Amino acid sequence: MKATATKFLLTILILAGSFSAFGQKGVDDGSKFGKGDDSIRCVRNLSLYVEYYRQKSYDDALPYWRIVFNECPIANFNMYIHGVKMQELLAEKADNNEQKFAHLDTMMLIYDQRIKYFGHEGKVLGRKGIDWLSMRKSTVEDIKVGYDYIKKSVDMQKNKSENAVLAIFMTGSSSLFKTGELTQEEMIQNYSTASQIADYKISIKPKSADFQRLKEKLDQIFSQSGAATCDALIKLFQPKYDQNPEDKELLTKIIVFLASTDCKDSDLYYHASTSLHKIDPSAKSSYFLAEMNVDRANYEKASVQYKQAIELETDSKEKARYYMKLGDITYHKLGNNSLSRTYARKAAELDPESGHPYLLIGAIYAGSEPCGDGDIAKKALYWIAVDNFVKAKQADNELAEIANKSINAYSQHFPDTETLFFHGLKVGDRYSVDCWINETTIVRTR
Repeated sequence: MKATATKFLLTILILAGSFSAFGQKGVDDGSKFGKGDDSIRCVRNLSLYVEYYRQKSYDDALPYWRIVFNECPIANFNMYIHGVKMQELLAEKADNNEQKFAHLDTMMLIYDQRIKYFGHEGKVLGRKGIDWLSMRKSTVEDIKVGYDYIKKSVDMQKNKSENAVLAIFMTGSSSLFKTGELTQEEMIQNYSTASQIADYKISIKPKSADFQRLKEKLDQIFSQSGAATCDALIKLFQPKYDQNPEDKELLTKIIVFLASTDCKDSDLYYHASTSLHKIDPSAKSSYFLAEMNVDRANYEKASVQYKQAIELETDSKEKARYYMKLGDITYHKLGNNSLSRTYARKAAELDPESGHPYLLIGAIYAGSEPCGDGDIAKKALYWIAVDNFVKAKQADNELAEIANKSINAYSQHFPDTETLFFHGLKVGDRYSVDCWINETTIVRTR
């Protein structure tokens, strides 16, 4: 270290021979090292601090660094980076908050002087805000100070804002929103600003894992801030959707955010889901659209979506579930008993362990108009309805309680012995129900 420093000093002394014998500090005349004796003093202390710093002897470096910082502020740009680091290390070793905050104040002073002499205010303010909030965030007033640095940095840097600055910007915004210092509109605007910058970064480097993590972090902070209400999200995302209705990434974000805030009944959620489905159709997206159309009483549209879900689905049990959904609205909402039974039977074929198809078929029969005139024609519907309720509990014992309730209820409508005798029937006879039902059952009495 001594050999290097000595060599450097000798060079400066030779150069200094042309200077006036009278000194003048760089801080006074705006020069890099100053003049005369002061220039020699500046260079000597600069050399000493740099050598000690390189050896990580920070306690030894600091006195010399202070002289350079105070007397020749443009002598070396790295002096500001080194100064912050040394103060940060001292703060970590501080015995109490008073000492810790004193070092923090010095760091703030270093940043201010760096801006004064080397510019780049926006970037430096971001670093300044991060360091402030890393040490002082226990009170609202502390957070506001750091937030102001960060916000000004983002306003100045825009798309050049550093990832860490954007993350802290959202963290600080969330904290201040929760304490009432920021309005919901301000919180949403801050998220929108940070999110757009993250989107820009990703557009420049789509494969950057760092940018992707940044975006996920911003989304997470916002979604957990409490500002992401249904009305607020619609206000935020509706203009973006109107401008880019085919942006898959935007559509996914809209759907995720609205779903997480119970906004699934909103028009924006419906339209975004529909748009995403057109771009990237899947069984699940078809199913979700069908469910939304059911909620909106768009039963014909729901029927189409359920059918598409069935076509796209490869899992038999899931396909059976979609058939059951289709059969249910076909029966209850579209009034087509025969077609509903067809869907239920397909569900039973795909998932033999499910008893739900037979519950639906039983309900369809019990509620249908009789195939023919007379008491027996109607009673026969109850026989075949009960037949299917029995099949339901045989297929799935967990449905036994539900099936038995239906069996007991509709068995009460079976004919009595006299009625059977009048129609020339007896218990145990086989009985065929014609028309669209076309099934055979067993004669029973109540």
